[in-house]
Amino acid sequence: MKRGEVWLRERAGSKNLVVLVGHDKLTETRPTTLVVPLSDVRASTLIEPDVRLDDGSSIGVAMTPRVGEISKDYLTERRGALHADSLEALETALRAVLDL
Repeated sequence: MKRGEVWLRERAGSKNLVVLVGHDKLTETRPTTLVVPLSDVRASTLIEPDVRLDDGSSIGVAMTPRVGEISKDYLTERRGALHADSLEALETALRAVLDL
């Protein structure tokens, strides 16, 4: 599991896509990881950017203000990795949301 990867999260009968945003070393050593959920119904904004996979296909809008920690046990299927431009937009949004 690496920063920028898109995974399917399954929990309590609910499924949605998330992007891993935690530091790779922390994700590797801890039972949890930081993620940003994706939406396919929201409009994109500066702090909620539209993101694409590395093959160029749109994957949704990153709901950056909802960044949070989840158990890696809920991550059931890797769906790909963000395109470099999308990862950069998401990192900018995280800095804005977290006032970094």
